[in-house]
Amino acid sequence: MITTHRLFILTILGKGLLGLIQIATAIALYFGVLAQLPRIAQWLVAHELTEDPNDFLASHIMSWASIVPTSNSTFFMLYFAAHGVLHVSVVGMLLSGARWANHAAITVLGIFVVYQVFEWFSIGGKMLLVLTAIDLAVIYLTLREATAKTD
Repeated sequence: MITTHRLFILTILGKGLLGLIQIATAIALYFGVLAQLPRIAQWLVAHELTEDPNDFLASHIMSWASIVPTSNSTFFMLYFAAHGVLHVSVVGMLLSGARWANHAAITVLGIFVVYQVFEWFSIGGKMLLVLTAIDLAVIYLTLREATAKTD
């Protein structure tokens, strides 16, 4: 059976991985990958589309790649970079084991939750709800971890 502490560690490591993916995404945006996305998607699914031109997944990948805005990605680059750095920082703080880290992480994640809920009401999107649920779970586990350390 998985303990709360192990679940806490797994969850924050997942947050760290998400942060690294966000930083990598920001770097890719900086180097103009969005402009190449339709060509990359075509390369990835070309074989599947020659076998079955109506392939569900391949068709959706091509559809998604064609609607990605390629003009000005500065906002998205900064957004992913900031989120990634904050996620990695939160993970670093929590893994350091410093007493203040729990409070700082809860504050940062609480700000994420408020922002994501605001964005969800503004633009919608299931992914925002998923990210918010994950952040709330990490906040809960961090509170449990902090309580366990003081007992």
